Amino acid sequence: MILYKYMSFNAARKVIDSLSIGFSCLEDLNDPFECTAFGFRDGDDSISAKTATDACRNRFSRKYGVLSLTRQPLNALMWSHYGDSHQGVVLGYDCDLAGFSDPQSNVISSQYGEMIYSATKPHKDLPVIGEHELMNIGGKLRFDSNAYNLMKRAFLYKSLEWAYEEEVRIVKNIENIPFGYHTGSGRYREWNKVTVSGRPLYCLDVPENSLKEIYLGRNLYRNVTKGGSVTDKELKDVLQSWGRKDVKMMQCEPDVKSWNLVAKKSINKS
Repeated sequence: MILYKYMSFNAARKVIDSLSIGFSCLEDLNDPFECTAFGFRDGDDSISAKTATDACRNRFSRKYGVLSLTRQPLNALMWSHYGDSHQGVVLGYDCDLAGFSDPQSNVISSQYGEMIYSATKPHKDLPVIGEHELMNIGGKLRFDSNAYNLMKRAFLYKSLEWAYEEEVRIVKNIENIPFGYHTGSGRYREWNKVTVSGRPLYCLDVPENSLKEIYLGRNLYRNVTKGGSVTDKELKDVLQSWGRKDVKMMQCEPDVKSWNLVAKKSINKS
C-alpha cells in the first residue's frame, strides 16, 4: 500500500535528502480536539469524565509520535492546506518497505490507522481509566484487544469536517528517546529530533527504496517567479536529481473538463 504526505518544496528536499520523515506529538497537530474523544462515563469515585480525559490527553500527548498520511495525492483542498497552496510536493511511500505496516515496531501500524470521522463524539460509554492503566500509557500499553478502545479514541477519532483528508496514521512510541519535549536535539538510533517553528519533530529514518512517487504542485515554479526561497537553477537541479531516482515523478495540473486535478509524467532527468 502506498500512502502520501503533502508538504512544502523545502520540506520535501529535507525529507528526501535525509531519508527520514517527521512524527509529531498530538498536541502539535492542527486540531484542538485531538485526543478528546474518549467518551468516559463519570466515575463513581468523583472522577469526572473531563478529569479522566485531561489526564489521558496529558499522558498520550508526549509519549507517542504521529505521522499523518493520506490515501489521495490529487486532493485539491489538501494541496491548498498542506501543499503550500499547490507550490509544494506530495511524497508517496510504500508502507511495507518503510516499515509503517509492521505491528511490532508501530503502536498503530498503517493497516489499522485509518481515521474514524463522526458528526458526534463517543459519549459516556467507556469506563474511566484506572491509575495503573493511565501510568502504562507510553509504556506497556499497546494497540491490542485490551486497550483497543482507548488507543482508537486517543488517536483515530476526528470530527466529520476533516473527512476530506482521508487520513491514515502511523503511531510510534517515543518515550525512550532521550530528548525531552522542550530540551535536547540530536540522534538516537533511527531517530533524529529537530525543532521546527519552536516545536519538536521526531524524524525517523526510512529506506531510500520506500519512496515510490513524487507529485509536483501546479504552482511549484511560482516560488522562482515570485522571488521565493529557491532560484530557477537550484529548482531545476533538485528536480533533475529527483528525476534520476527510481521513483515515479508526476506534475499536477487542473483538468479542463472537471474540478479534479490530474497528474502527468514529469520529465526531469539530466
